[in-house]
Amino acid sequence: MFRTLMAAAMLVSAALPGAVMAQEGEKFDCVVASIPSDAKAALGGAMGGGGDEASREVLFKNLATVADACAARHGIAAEQKAAYFDYSLARIAREWLAADMGKLDLSPAVVDKALHFGPGGTNPDLSTNMTEEQIMTIVQAYVDAGVDIEKIDGAAWEKVGAYAAATSIYWNKRKQLAF
Repeated sequence: MFRTLMAAAMLVSAALPGAVMAQEGEKFDCVVASIPSDAKAALGGAMGGGGDEASREVLFKNLATVADACAARHGIAAEQKAAYFDYSLARIAREWLAADMGKLDLSPAVVDKALHFGPGGTNPDLSTNMTEEQIMTIVQAYVDAGVDIEKIDGAAWEKVGAYAAATSIYWNKRKQLAF
């Protein structure tokens, strides 16, 4: 009987972190899950430099409405709303840019590894500028990955740079979200 109770207690304890993680995941995923695919594509394109100022403004206002609804649903504090919006926008842009880079046979994982992005990474802040050293680190990483960089046009490099900037914002804003 004691063993049965202990086993049940251990199962409940093991399930709690997963349940907490699921709730945290819902908070992080809410905005992305609530935006239709075509709107995500439009936002990704806008963050990649597409569209005009007026259309981008409409997209960002619509995203803000969804982010505010998700923040209210999940009890996200008012002081975290800006970081939550930035995180969500960066996530959408990052995912769209990663898919677009994949169409060009450029793996976004090369950028992630080169600039040490990720949960345990240094996640450099590229929200304002990339240094020449960071740019050369990315270029060298693609060379090391066997990519003929002479065949990559300027538009593709712009997407790589936009992906690096979006990924920087994504990870650094995620760290600011205390949930």
